[in-house]
Amino acid sequence: MDDSGRRGHISAASPMGLAHPIGPDVDLSLEDVAVMIGRALNCVDARLVDHGYRVAQMFDAMLETEGSCTQRQRRALYLAALLHDIGAYRTEDIDRIVEFETESVWEHSFYGYLFFKELSPLAEYAEVILYHHMPNREFTDQGQRIRFLAQCLCVADRADVLLLGRPGLSIDEVQQALGSLCPDELAPEIVDLFVRSEHRLGTLAALREGVGRENPLAIVSDDFEVKKAMSCLDMIVHVIDFRSRHTVTHTVTTAHVAYELTRRVMDEDEAGRVYFSALLHDLGKIGVPPSILEKPGRLDDAEMTIMRTHVVLTERIIAGCVDDGLVRRAVRHHEKLDGSGYPRGLSASELTLPERIIAVADIVSALVGTRSYKEAYPKEKVLAILGEQRDRGLIDASVVGEVVCSFDDIMDKVAQVSEPVSAAYERVQEEYAWLLDALAEKRHNRDTER
Repeated sequence: MDDSGRRGHISAASPMGLAHPIGPDVDLSLEDVAVMIGRALNCVDARLVDHGYRVAQMFDAMLETEGSCTQRQRRALYLAALLHDIGAYRTEDIDRIVEFETESVWEHSFYGYLFFKELSPLAEYAEVILYHHMPNREFTDQGQRIRFLAQCLCVADRADVLLLGRPGLSIDEVQQALGSLCPDELAPEIVDLFVRSEHRLGTLAALREGVGRENPLAIVSDDFEVKKAMSCLDMIVHVIDFRSRHTVTHTVTTAHVAYELTRRVMDEDEAGRVYFSALLHDLGKIGVPPSILEKPGRLDDAEMTIMRTHVVLTERIIAGCVDDGLVRRAVRHHEKLDGSGYPRGLSASELTLPERIIAVADIVSALVGTRSYKEAYPKEKVLAILGEQRDRGLIDASVVGEVVCSFDDIMDKVAQVSEPVSAAYERVQEEYAWLLDALAEKRHNRDTER
């Protein structure tokens, strides 16, 4: 089939140049994606629930008060602030974020910077993420705009961490605590901007009442919607998949296998909807500890119980942000036709063809990829396992039949879209290691000079 003539589909390209064949009836806004991102990050650690959201709210209030940013810039920077600690969800630096040990926060700042640089539509703000914990005294040639934005983000972050420890602090007490860090850690003029923004807009009071203020994503901008939304969604998908070297291309493989199967057994428009649901199917894995994701060997019963929570977490993350039918497709990929699957134990009469397709695509992706407990399986073994599950009445026979007929063609297409993701993963890992080495050398030289 000539892919160049896909009727009615947009090419929502990712920062790596991947085209997302999403149907025009998939309604997705930046505000919806921001909600999903916030919910996903909330699954990581109870101490940081809504931390990114609160920081983004305070940060945006400072930018509005200062007045030099355009509406479009504020939208992008709000998203950047929402995602400012995204590097910690890989490096497991949560304890040090909460304790705010500035000597130890570079690791997650590095990783977050690389995600913004390599995988985000917000690459122009990558340095803001890189320097959002850097003490004011250490800024040299980074540029005034980067310093301003990084320090604004740092002050908002500090304020929220203070309030996490002592929720009852008044604005005056927060100001006093932040002021004690000036000028070495924080720029006095940025702390002053924070205080002025609070007196003018009352962001903290609104957050304490659970309402917040209107964020700039709520204002529709035609040139900053679906493509940016998909790119931001890509970013959180890659954050999750990159937590384990064995799952780097799992989601992109599942989504494209599901898409290619649906094109063959249903139609092009339905394929776009199936693709989108498959892209969302494992968002809940952000709440599963890496020690379980990376465990060599079989999971015990307790670990399997935790692993299975990812489906429920996925539903919690995406519910209300996308169409209910798309939600059901995303969260039913572990259900079986005989009722033995999870989380609801649904049976054949309750599972639609698109849901059955995603279930098979997820299995194919797991089989053709490596895992901590296995190597990638060759075609013959993949098809044998699918046939065995089909014969046991677990998965759809017609879908398996299409996999058998089209396996080589489908996997060729998957290889094409997986290569840029794998390459980006390798670049991120290599650059991260280089930055860690440079940091270690800097610390060694500093200690030697003492």
